[in-house]
Amino acid sequence: MRQLSGIDVSFLNMENRSTYGHVSSMNLYDPTGTPGGAGLAATKQIILEQLGTLTPFRRRLVEVPLGLDFPYWIDDAEFDIDYHVRHHAVPPPGTPEQLSEVVSRIHARALDRRRPLWELYVIEGVDEGRLIAQVTKVHHAAIDGAAGALMLAALLDLSPDVRDVGPPAEWKPEAVPTERELLQRTLVSYLRQPDRFVRHSLHTIREFGRNPQSGSLGALADLVVQPIPGPLGNMMRRRLRDPERRSEDRPPALPITAAPRTLFNATISPHRRFAYTTLPLESAKDIRRAVGCTFNDVVMALCSGTLRRYLIEHDALPSESLIAMVPVSIRTGAETDVFQNRVSAMFADLATNEADPLTRLDRARKAMEGAKKNFAAIPAEALMDFTQFAPPAVAARAMRMYSRLRLADRGAIPFNLVISNVPGPNVPLYMGGAELKHFYPISALVDGQGLNITVQSYNGSLDFGFVADRELVPDVWRLTDMLEASLDELLAAVRVTPGPDAPAAPAARRASKSASKSARRGSQGTPKRQR
Repeated sequence: MRQLSGIDVSFLNMENRSTYGHVSSMNLYDPTGTPGGAGLAATKQIILEQLGTLTPFRRRLVEVPLGLDFPYWIDDAEFDIDYHVRHHAVPPPGTPEQLSEVVSRIHARALDRRRPLWELYVIEGVDEGRLIAQVTKVHHAAIDGAAGALMLAALLDLSPDVRDVGPPAEWKPEAVPTERELLQRTLVSYLRQPDRFVRHSLHTIREFGRNPQSGSLGALADLVVQPIPGPLGNMMRRRLRDPERRSEDRPPALPITAAPRTLFNATISPHRRFAYTTLPLESAKDIRRAVGCTFNDVVMALCSGTLRRYLIEHDALPSESLIAMVPVSIRTGAETDVFQNRVSAMFADLATNEADPLTRLDRARKAMEGAKKNFAAIPAEALMDFTQFAPPAVAARAMRMYSRLRLADRGAIPFNLVISNVPGPNVPLYMGGAELKHFYPISALVDGQGLNITVQSYNGSLDFGFVADRELVPDVWRLTDMLEASLDELLAAVRVTPGPDAPAAPAARRASKSASKSARRGSQGTPKRQR
């Protein structure tokens, strides 16, 4: 039995009638030559074999009475593989739009907290029956992106040779604790918290104020501690008067401003739309080499150009630049439980108010450099510790009130959307002999951020997943077209000459719509969108 951390519980507390705490992925498999590969029966057998190590797949929540403390993970004595792994199908001919409609509805349903927090759907009939899709939903309280990659690695193979699946793994469920035992644990936790809170507060505020890399954080530290009354406030203010933090070498503080509102920054509905596309990884690398930036800078510039085009088309581009929240893994490799959340975030200017693509890329690069410096200046471990101090019942009630009062429609918003870039293997993977062709991420939305862009690199491809509120962004597929146009624009700006195996040049792609989609999808067997 393991108690959830504060960051784990935050993903439970965020849930309400329209916000879900799970993340999903859609994997496309080619089962040619391997009947049953990645199918329902084979998938169940592989999961059962690995259940001994895939602990998030067998753990369920045990809530503390009255929500007085964080819940616990405990092995589910009534685990039922047939409940978790399900069969679905798309109607003929199985176009990307038909598939995305099915996936959107699957993603827009909350997970049952009485069972282990995951589901896997095997979807047949994709691309006239040539492909199998698997949609996996796992609650973010159970895993982060890095842990998800570990789970995927346990289920997939490096060879198309069908593995000999052994018998189901043996594991012994734990006894469910009584309410009295849970309350006793809660009392011990409460007795420890005041001392921990003061120590973490002093350490974190001092780091915010002293770090010479961030004038903004120093200004924020001053702002935060001023209204704190009593001895604790006096102690914190004395800490901030350390002469080291008044260094003349520190960069000037940047103003702490809100992100501009856009048409997708509002209270969200319970319904979702999902679209996906693939770009060639080598094209992004060509841009990186030509400009001398990082791969992540290119991804941010591609997203910036996409958002700029979309908002211009809707006559809704703000004069101020959009701001993205970028998740960051803080794993050290020393974690005792690899299946736990070790994630923080940084914020970056997207330069969406810049028309020139190269200038926009340069601004995005500088913004990411600044975001990384500010992120390095904050003690991420200490910030995670602050999530330990809000009782779950109070935090959950606050989140529900935020949604019920539609506060996302009023006042300032800190950022416009989440953009996440997840690195993956650059070699082909297989499930039961069926080749994994593409791996499209499907992330979560919250009130105020009705659009999410996540990209997964895999085997020479960049697989983009766009998740949007069904009402705020009804034309989500337009974003995939604009992403492709954004790549064309950057390639033309840096005058990259494609190699013999690269997709056709922008002009040639525009000359042939079907050839364009074939090149963009990047590999044989990927379904084409019907126009």
